[in-house]
This record gives sequence, C-alpha cells and structure tokens, in this order.
Amino acid sequence: MAGYKIGCISPVMQAQLGLDQPVFGHVFDTELHTSGVNLELADYDGLAIEGEFAVRVGEDVRGFASEFAVIELHNYVIRRRPLTVQELIANNAIHAGVVLPREERRLLPGPAELLDESIAVFRNGKNFGTATGRVLPEGPFGGIARLVRHLERYEKTICPGQIILTGSPLPLYPVERGDRLEVRCEHLAEVTALISEKSS
Repeated sequence: MAGYKIGCISPVMQAQLGLDQPVFGHVFDTELHTSGVNLELADYDGLAIEGEFAVRVGEDVRGFASEFAVIELHNYVIRRRPLTVQELIANNAIHAGVVLPREERRLLPGPAELLDESIAVFRNGKNFGTATGRVLPEGPFGGIARLVRHLERYEKTICPGQIILTGSPLPLYPVERGDRLEVRCEHLAEVTALISEKSS
C-alpha cells in the first residue's frame, strides 16, 4: 500500500457527488504513474481526473518530506443513484491511480503555504478550473489530521514514505481519448498525462 486518499471533502465535490461527508481510500503502488505517462482509456471505467495537493510522510511521521501536486485518476461510475457513502467506500472512493511529479522537491517554506497555493486543471490547453487549498475545510492538512485520528481508532497509523492525497478543491473532470491533461501550480512542479489516441 502506497498511502491514502481523502475524498469528498470540499464543498464542490460534495455537491457534485451528492454527499455530505468525506471518505478515505487506499492508494496502491501498482497504481502510481510518473508525469508524462501515456494512459490507455480502456484500462479505466469512465475515466475522470482531479488535480489536488499531496504530501509524502516523513521519517518521523509527524512531518512531511515533501508537498506536491498530482493528477488523481478515477473510475467515475455510479451503479445506483443517488450515490451512497456505502458505494463510494466499497469502490475505494472511486480511486483508480495517481500521476506523480517527476521530482518531489520541497519548494514551499512550509505546509501552511498550501493554503494559498493555486492549483489549476488544464485539458488540451484549456483551463477547466483554478482554486487554492483554502477551499478545503481546515485546508489540506485538516483532512490529514482527521485521517490520522480515524486510523488511530482502528490501531493503525500512517507510515514513513507513504503518500496522502489531501482531497480536491476542484470537481471531477471526465476525459476522452487523445486528451492532454495538466495540473499546474504557482510554485509546484507541473504534472501531465496523455490519454492514448489508440484503443488497447
């Protein structure tokens, strides 16, 4: 297991999914990709993406080794409407992978700087949306604190080196074959992915 994802935490995501509470899911190392990856649309079911902030847990687990932007991949399928929290949890919060930057460098003075860091999602050069970490309740690290408290209830904890996706301040964006996807930030490295023109 590579880490955790926090989902359905921002008002915009709760409105889009019709839910009023956050969930968390698991991130697996088989689902990790590097910026510039060429993804096959056929490998996913209703592929949609989010741009969000993520952190890598430090060696003492009380701090973070780096903060960075990612493209989160989703199998955006709702099997029974209205969507329920039970379905979202059963489908691992519809998580299907994550595209990481080529380098995870700590470019910001500290974690609190993510509150005012802008994050934008582009598809084929068109800006679909821009927001900052302040859109998330208590900021990106409020969700992490809630995740840690939840895990402690089950005698679990985050581990050094794990990734935590802090939740998207922007909605889910469906993608199509041939799309070029980018997540851009003011101070963090750009992350890109291309959806293959050909079916597998």
